[in-house]
Amino acid sequence: MHPQPLAAPRRKPRGSGASRRDEILAAAKKLFLTEGFEHTTIRKIAASVGVTSGALYLYFPDKDAITRAIAEEAFEALLARLQEAQNTALAPLDRLRAGMRAYVAFGLAHPDEYRLTFLSKLLTYAGPGRCSEAKEFEAADRSFDVLVQAATTLIESGLFRPMNPVTAAESLWCCLHGITSVLLDHGDHLVTGADTLTETVISMALQGLRPAPN
Repeated sequence: MHPQPLAAPRRKPRGSGASRRDEILAAAKKLFLTEGFEHTTIRKIAASVGVTSGALYLYFPDKDAITRAIAEEAFEALLARLQEAQNTALAPLDRLRAGMRAYVAFGLAHPDEYRLTFLSKLLTYAGPGRCSEAKEFEAADRSFDVLVQAATTLIESGLFRPMNPVTAAESLWCCLHGITSVLLDHGDHLVTGADTLTETVISMALQGLRPAPN
């Protein structure tokens, strides 16, 4: 009896590379959050996806490349949310308020991505558009520019007091990052509902930038 020839290894269907890449990123997110970055190895990520380490290297050369991909996708998705909120016929202050709501909504809709990008130490991140890998995160700069441009318009119109628009934008981001972080990781300790609390924080932040009453 002649031995049967070995079957040729099955190749992934054409066009499935993007799907496998997404699987790798999803597995990495879960492992980074549950086991920590240092304890997560390429081998563990590959095993979680069901591929060899060698196959994973076809998509990402190392763990740093995976974290950059996670952050890049998060910033691009956030930018899309912010731009959508700005492309309306609302008055400038209402557009800014809509963009601030969109920021919080993004964080709550994508908790893993938000935690890894803004709350972990995987990236040397010091605020919008100030990442050590800034050249690779154009969407981060553009997202922060949405706040700067909105603040500039409101300062020039007199609705915000005279100040550096970057300072105004950073102050708004601090409020947004704070409420998003609290809702993600401490929401169970809050009495006030998420929507009400978000609106209250946004209103307080905007009111704090208005000119002092005469």
